[in-house]
Amino acid sequence: MARTKTIYLPPGRLRAWVDKFAADHGNPLCEVNNSKVGSGVVLSCPDGFAVRLGLPWERLTPDLSAEAWPEQLAAAAADIGTCGLILLRRGGYSVGTSVQGQLTWSKSGTRYVQSRTAAGGWSQQRYARRRSNQADALVLTATEYVAGHFPAAKPSCLATGGDRDMLRQLLTDARLAGLAALPATHLELNADPRQRQLAEVAQELAGIRAVITWPAPGFNSPS
Repeated sequence: MARTKTIYLPPGRLRAWVDKFAADHGNPLCEVNNSKVGSGVVLSCPDGFAVRLGLPWERLTPDLSAEAWPEQLAAAAADIGTCGLILLRRGGYSVGTSVQGQLTWSKSGTRYVQSRTAAGGWSQQRYARRRSNQADALVLTATEYVAGHFPAAKPSCLATGGDRDMLRQLLTDARLAGLAALPATHLELNADPRQRQLAEVAQELAGIRAVITWPAPGFNSPS
C-alpha cells in the first residue's frame, strides 16, 4: 500500500524543490490537470514516488500550463487575500485571520470539557449533560470572536481544523452564513489549538501544498 505525506512549500522554493525531487527520484512524468473543482500538477517518477502540487484551496488554483506551472502556482499563492482560520477542539480554540502567512488578528483560549465517564445510570446522564454544556460554552466563545471579526475582515478563503462537529455548530451561526460559500480546507489536529499552532498554520497555508506518495517496501521500480 502506498504511503502519503503532505508538506507546504514557500512559493519561492517551489522550483528548487521540484528540481531536487526530480534529481532524487528520476525524471518525472508531468501531468497538468485543470478542472472546475481545482487545478493541480502531478509529477510521477520512475521509482514510484509521486507528488501532487496545488494551492491548499483547490478552487483558487488557476488553470495551469505545462510550461509555466511553477511560476503560475507561485503567483496564485501570492494573490490570495485574507484567510480565515478556525481551530477548535474540546481543549480550546484558536481563531484568526492572516495575509500572506502572517496573522493580522487572532484570539486563543482554553476551556475545560469533561471527558467521557464509565459511570452508568443517572450519573452517566448527568456527566453527559455537563460535558455537552461545557462543549457548547466553548463553541459559543469561539463563535463570538469569529462573528465579531470575520465579517469586517472579509476573508477570501477559510481553513478549519479539529473537531468537525464543533466546527459545524460554530458555522451554523447566522452571522457567519457567508463563510460556507468560501473555498475551504480542513486540517486534522493532533493537539489542542494554541496561538503558536495558529501562526504555523497561517504560514503553511500561504504556500504550495505538496502531497507526496511513495510505494510500500518491496516495490520494484520499472527498469
